[in-house]
Amino acid sequence: MAQIEKVKFVARFVDLVIGGIFIFAGLTKIFDLDRLIADVRHIRFANFLVDLQNLQFASPMGFANDIDNYKILPWTISVGLAFYLPWLEIFCGLALIMRRLYLGGLSILTALISIFIVAAIAAKVRGLDITCGCFGHASQHWNFPAHLALDLAILAALLALSFKVASGNRLQNAV
Repeated sequence: MAQIEKVKFVARFVDLVIGGIFIFAGLTKIFDLDRLIADVRHIRFANFLVDLQNLQFASPMGFANDIDNYKILPWTISVGLAFYLPWLEIFCGLALIMRRLYLGGLSILTALISIFIVAAIAAKVRGLDITCGCFGHASQHWNFPAHLALDLAILAALLALSFKVASGNRLQNAV
């Protein structure tokens, strides 16, 4: 029984972390959080509060350019995704945290990260040197292996959560 409780605790912790990552990723595309992130990084909490008062919306065209740099989709679709994807990430992250519409959020996030990994590898194979736009400008100086490692870790966590849900449903149906 203690083993089952440990698994539930770890799964809940992973839900919170992965949900938080996607909420943060969505917020960095909607709001210009560069100064806030710099303040937290350099432990300047007084500046953080001032910058929080002056928070501005980020330009969706910047994220649309990040999507267009992959040279996979037409410009009009890139613009549409730039407006839609951040909100989808936030709502799916909230679904993981609040456990409402959990399977839907989990499935959508798994599909999104899988598509992104394939697109990033395809861009690298074609010789395109691009920033992913995952966390706004906070991640623009990461190299490709760091991005890929983070994305694969997120995908592994999402798949582990999916397998846990699937195995839990089988156990419930067997009783």
